[in-house]
Amino acid sequence: MRALSFPVPTRLALCLLTLCLMLLPPPSTAQEANPRVSPLLAELVYGLYCAQEPDRRDPAPGTASGVINMVPMIPDFQFRQKLVPAEIGIGFGVLATAPPDVLHDPVTVTVTHPPYPDSGIEVEQWITDVDDGQNLMGFSFDHAHELVLGEWTFTAHTLAGEELFHIAFEVIAPELMPQVISTCFGSFMS
Repeated sequence: MRALSFPVPTRLALCLLTLCLMLLPPPSTAQEANPRVSPLLAELVYGLYCAQEPDRRDPAPGTASGVINMVPMIPDFQFRQKLVPAEIGIGFGVLATAPPDVLHDPVTVTVTHPPYPDSGIEVEQWITDVDDGQNLMGFSFDHAHELVLGEWTFTAHTLAGEELFHIAFEVIAPELMPQVISTCFGSFMS
């Protein structure tokens, strides 16, 4: 049996190539798109808004509060970003729009977040629909126990299990985002 031998420059090149390949992340650890949007939607807008007083509360047994707030008008997403200050009165989420004359009904919206300290709840769900108008799927901080820092994800699936969207927000300490607080509440900060 004969051993293979390469000249020194070739061995050095092979070692460098091997080292470079080892430093590349494997394809399975490549970061996924955030947000991930299905072709079943015409548009998805995300961001932060100043929460409104609801004009009614609809039953939503899969949520911590048991209701979802129905607001009188679609809020203005004043900050198109995925960093969210943990402050009562701040809302965040998406506006999803189906293609013209398309209705996705029912749609299950799932929000996952770090556990609430009082209950341990990490997953909240409700049923809605998505038509060719702007459909708000958001969360507003209404209670102190909801102000948990970390990753919050929003997903929506059709009855057939098709994902309409997936987005991850990062909830951070409010003092890191004074511009959002001052936009919603003036110069006052809790």
